[in-house]
Amino acid sequence: MEIFQVKDKLPDSAESAVLVIGKFDGVHKGHQHLLKRAKSFCKTGEKLAIVCFSPHPLWALKKDPRYRRAITPGVEKFRWLAHFGVDKVYNIGFTEKYAETSAETFIREHLNGLNLAHIVVGESFNFGKGRDSDVDLLMDLCGERSVPVTEIPFVRDGADHKVSSTDIRAALYEGNFAEAERLLGHPYFIEGDVRTENGTHLLTGLEEFVLPKPGKYQAFVDGERAEVQVLENGEMKISQQAAHIRLQFDTVQ
Repeated sequence: MEIFQVKDKLPDSAESAVLVIGKFDGVHKGHQHLLKRAKSFCKTGEKLAIVCFSPHPLWALKKDPRYRRAITPGVEKFRWLAHFGVDKVYNIGFTEKYAETSAETFIREHLNGLNLAHIVVGESFNFGKGRDSDVDLLMDLCGERSVPVTEIPFVRDGADHKVSSTDIRAALYEGNFAEAERLLGHPYFIEGDVRTENGTHLLTGLEEFVLPKPGKYQAFVDGERAEVQVLENGEMKISQQAAHIRLQFDTVQ
């Protein structure tokens, strides 16, 4: 999978692609359904590409503390996107300046160098500056290039409740890893570097990950079940000594 870190205009590409636009924090069941549907539009030789944003716009613009951390930051997000069949990722650095980008500029200029066969978005999609930057406007703008747009309905958790990153965040904070995994459709992982102080091993570098509230939890480290302790400072006390660890929380507490 190719990954492009982008500030505004996406790099030109002659390869025909089906493009999905979204935040993809968590790459949860809703995102997976979106990717699966988008993949179904790919004809022979066409790539599945996505545009996503980092950090979360609600953190970049409003400093909402709930969105300072990500369910799948950086490499973890790319790992799951590759797992679910994405060929190219255009990761846009979201800033206050970028938020001023109009829908027209985004479609006519930022995406202009791509060879787009189709664009796929989720239900109630909004983009660009302005209240009217919705799916209807996206269809109008893409119609200028004869690029079809498909809006995919939300995946529902029950009759009326969509699967959302907000609910996954809440479950993770409470240490309800079984519920988080049910909504994600895959296990929840974090990873960081290990620092040893006076015989105590601390997993550090977790600032970007959503963490459960301070307390003791069961997890799998290198395939073995272990107890870990989330500390008030956002570090984690672990029993294993290693340079770098990817840890999976146990869904059975």
